[in-house]
Amino acid sequence: RSTNWTHNPRCGTATNSAGISHTCTLTVTPVGHPLDYALYFNDRFTATATTADPTPIEQALVALIDTATTTLDVALYGLDRQRVVDALVAAHGRGVAVRVVGDDDAATEDYPAAHQALTDAGIPLVLDAAGSPIQHNKFLIVDGQVLWTGSTNFTDTGLTLNANNSIVITDTTLAAVYQAEFDEMWAGDFHDDKADDTPHLLDYDGTRVESFFSPTDLPAFEVWDELAQADETVHFAMFYWTDDVLVDRAVERLGEGVGIYGVWDHLGAAHPASVDERLCAAGAHIKTEDFAGKLHHKFAVIDVDGSDPTVVLGSYNWTASGAYDNDENT
Repeated sequence: RSTNWTHNPRCGTATNSAGISHTCTLTVTPVGHPLDYALYFNDRFTATATTADPTPIEQALVALIDTATTTLDVALYGLDRQRVVDALVAAHGRGVAVRVVGDDDAATEDYPAAHQALTDAGIPLVLDAAGSPIQHNKFLIVDGQVLWTGSTNFTDTGLTLNANNSIVITDTTLAAVYQAEFDEMWAGDFHDDKADDTPHLLDYDGTRVESFFSPTDLPAFEVWDELAQADETVHFAMFYWTDDVLVDRAVERLGEGVGIYGVWDHLGAAHPASVDERLCAAGAHIKTEDFAGKLHHKFAVIDVDGSDPTVVLGSYNWTASGAYDNDENT
């Protein structure tokens, strides 16, 4: 829990409330080629309702699913977009080994029809335990070669109304990292039953990619470190931010002259534990969305005009549950 730890617990025990500290050096994995990626946004900010018309982010997702020839492993939370369901069923029908891990409550209460459609088609589905923290990932791995991840649920609202982002990285090394995480959940190990057993630092010919999974890898402390390294600016777009570990760091950086600019979802900002007012009081520049959908992003851009710009993205809201309970990726 954030109240028990004061520094990153990577590679063992962190500095705890008793003042005991252990540190280590992470291994950097050289990939041997530049980072090959594509980035997608859903930005229908003038929309007032979902639409059956395909959006660019949806078209990219379905097109990627359609390229699968051997394996397609999917970790999802929300699923009710019919084109995505159809694409998964079609992949299974042409002989692709499709496997899905999901959240029990989402599958049985929020999106039962779509999950049942996968089961009816013969696609195997593994869910976390009822009443447990949520399986909140939204990633898929195609043929062990291509990774899709980000904030986008595979739903009508996620793909056509909410503000979301997704990144597609073509690389077997990072795909294998996510494959190891998927395989743990596929074996029935969710949440605290998983292990911190994946590579974290990848070097793409000079571009550093860091990969962390919740809850085992405690991404809050990785974000905490990144905020500490901000020299000029932090820009963020956030659905929920309630974690005091991160707002403490952000307020500290404001006091040292770093400019912080944020866009909040209206629902998230209204949460009693939201840190938006505290950031405003400390001098951050904050706006709240006012469109029909949700601002569902969970990203930050650090030192965009500096010598070492950094992007943080994934499925992880900056909350205690996102860092310490749920299955997430960052």
